[in-house]
Amino acid sequence: MREWQAGLDADGFDLLLYQSAVFEELRGFLPVRLDGAGTGFEVFHEDCAALVSELGEEGWDVGGPWQYAMSFYFGGDYRELISVLAAAGSYARVTGGIVFDGEEAKVQQPAEVLEEARRLRDSYKDKLGAPRYEWRDAK
Repeated sequence: MREWQAGLDADGFDLLLYQSAVFEELRGFLPVRLDGAGTGFEVFHEDCAALVSELGEEGWDVGGPWQYAMSFYFGGDYRELISVLAAAGSYARVTGGIVFDGEEAKVQQPAEVLEEARRLRDSYKDKLGAPRYEWRDAK
């Protein structure tokens, strides 16, 4: 979690991961703070070989070889979207990986994902509304 957080900090995001979470046990909702406001997204460790095989059968060349895969999901507001893009992009950059966007059906380099997160952050920073979650444990 500390390495991932350092990556987010280096990428210029005021995104604080829930530091009490154990990286190897991530499964489900991960609370985060974006610009001090509580939000979050779901994150799961995946069977990398099975995922790459499945994507390959569907015609997607995701490169590799990859040792690890994680999936990220968000509920639908811009704070969650910005958070999940920043988190996925930073994680991929730190680990030398890529991001496969299942909704858009495209393979992206970390820099592309991080740029999209920055663009959305800058476009919507004054229109995010009240946070949907409260998170008090800011370790």
